[in-house]
Amino acid sequence: MRKKRVSKVLAVTFSTSLAATCLITLVGGHSVSAEQLPLKGQTTTAIQPAAAPSGPVDPKEVEAFADSYFGESLKKFNVPGAMFVVVQDGQVVLSKGYGYANKESKTPVDSNTVFRIGSISKTFTAAAVLQLADQGKIKLDQDIQSYLGGITIPNSTGKPLTMENMLTHMTGFDFPYEKDDDASPDLLNQETSLRDFLIDRMPTIVRTPGEAYQYDDYAFALAGYAVEQVTGLPFHEYMDKNIFQPLGMNSSHDLVTPELKARMATAYDPQGTPYPEYGLYPTDMPQGGMLSTGSDMAKFMIMLLQNGKAGDRQILIEQSVERMSKFSVFAHPAIPITSYGFESIFNELSNGQYVVGKGGNIPGYATWTWLLPERNTGLFVIYNNDSELRSDLYAAFMDHYYPKSTETPESVSPLAEQQAARYVGLYKDLHTPAFVTRITYNNGQLVAEDRYKLGNSKTTLKKIDPLLFMDDLGNKIAFLEQKDGGIAYMYRPAKAPIAYSPKMQEKALFSDVSKESPYQPSIEKLHSLDIINGRDGRSFDPKAPMTRAEFITMLLHAVGYPPSKSKSGYTDIEHHFAVKEIQAAVENHWLRDEPGGRFEPDRTITREEMAVILTRIPLPWPLGDEVRLAGQTDESAIKAVSKLVAAGVTDPVTITHSDGSVDFRSKAPLLRQEASFFIDKVLFVP
Repeated sequence: MRKKRVSKVLAVTFSTSLAATCLITLVGGHSVSAEQLPLKGQTTTAIQPAAAPSGPVDPKEVEAFADSYFGESLKKFNVPGAMFVVVQDGQVVLSKGYGYANKESKTPVDSNTVFRIGSISKTFTAAAVLQLADQGKIKLDQDIQSYLGGITIPNSTGKPLTMENMLTHMTGFDFPYEKDDDASPDLLNQETSLRDFLIDRMPTIVRTPGEAYQYDDYAFALAGYAVEQVTGLPFHEYMDKNIFQPLGMNSSHDLVTPELKARMATAYDPQGTPYPEYGLYPTDMPQGGMLSTGSDMAKFMIMLLQNGKAGDRQILIEQSVERMSKFSVFAHPAIPITSYGFESIFNELSNGQYVVGKGGNIPGYATWTWLLPERNTGLFVIYNNDSELRSDLYAAFMDHYYPKSTETPESVSPLAEQQAARYVGLYKDLHTPAFVTRITYNNGQLVAEDRYKLGNSKTTLKKIDPLLFMDDLGNKIAFLEQKDGGIAYMYRPAKAPIAYSPKMQEKALFSDVSKESPYQPSIEKLHSLDIINGRDGRSFDPKAPMTRAEFITMLLHAVGYPPSKSKSGYTDIEHHFAVKEIQAAVENHWLRDEPGGRFEPDRTITREEMAVILTRIPLPWPLGDEVRLAGQTDESAIKAVSKLVAAGVTDPVTITHSDGSVDFRSKAPLLRQEASFFIDKVLFVP
């Protein structure tokens, strides 16, 4: 599950496979891009052996490596406690805890400390589905509707959604992720059903299943529900009887039992403050609700590395283990993405080794497991805070045990301008629509430019082959073709690793927007990104005032959040066209309680009201210089207007006086062209 928006009770975020690790900080959460991860050979905490060992085979040497690493890194990442496990050739080489499960009581972490493992739960869900496929009870290529007990997934693509699509994140869903408050203290001691969750969060299949990669929490919830329907058992009961018990994973479960709760590590935020205890929605959560320990995870890794065997029991047949350990989705032959239940994240740190991995985040816990099938090696780390120790550890581990061999530099070639035409344009990330990349052409190379943390990021792309390029840091970028030879998608695993970015189609310019207008580039961009449309035909009416409801709708589309399905608390929007969008803005904390419970959706919004709403989006706003405002601004909006001005987000009608004070024209009505400009400058590329 992935880092997401901040709930009013708790920083509620679920990791996607990498969630917090690899997504850019654009809309909520506190993620980092993969470009910020440690580069090979550049970790600060790896020990330097006299001679590189040939894999983690000597228990004493592995323990010395781990002791040295965690001795420095717990403090570096402010991690209270961590559990580290290494298995090799069917044996546990190391299973050792470091630091504290609860730092207040000084309770140490050990191999029996219970943690929430977040999205590594998906790997177990995939194993359960494949186990049923081994028995002929599920067909991986059959329409998933056969296994849903009457739940219907809207699908107008003409191609059925299959279990294979779901287990490899190729569903084609429009909104495949959870909402705020799916982890909350409000959910403690409540039981919520998986069926209700699926109906409540129902997406629509808008792209052909199997066409585009997009990390998908909902798909694994759906897969878990199919397990329930096929077996007649609650998901947690099936997992306990058919996965955990046969493997001897006696401290693993999908529900928080009293016995496991007593051994659970306390969850901490990055500042070291304990999170309040929370429950999950749904209670039985196949996509991220599992609890486990270091010793139990060792058993699961060994089973997968021993071709599905645990002792004399065959948990999975070899073909199913192969589905999990071999990549089946590629953006390009050089860029693997997913197997059944595993992914390729952090492969830039793998030093050329074949590695499948899976990670997870859930408030107060971060984890990752890696398998090196060709080396018969597995490693697992989990710790009780939201930090990126895991990527640093992995880089240190791989540099220590599998140092990178000398490689022949990639051969690159220039790109003719005529050849470049098909790549040039805007690309909009499927998972995080506010992450947009502009591709242009300059002197034999493509140029990729995006907005990252309210700053600009530009890199050249050098051609390796017609669909594979390399940026200035050596990271590979793939393009995927349409049948007619045009470009359908781009994939930048170092920048946006959990989804493809479709190329947006160019659109005709609005007839009433002058090319000389300073607002024209923003209007054109938002039109190309399917965020705005004309009033009628080709006209945009750029100088018309915008209503509060229109602005909220535009902003929601820009950020890419789905409309709400909940009833609104406002008394004056029940039958309004934007009721679902306004309620979604409430749930994302862009709106606060209004006087008398009224929203006044059709009242013209002012520029200062716009500033207040925009600056409630949890972006990493720069502090900037102190701003002196001129003109009239309500006291309640001064902080928001100052934040925009300090970030340099001002439009042509903002007035800067000779004394340095700035008149934002806060009380003026917000015009449609101005709304386009501000949304563009806050969220998108330069």
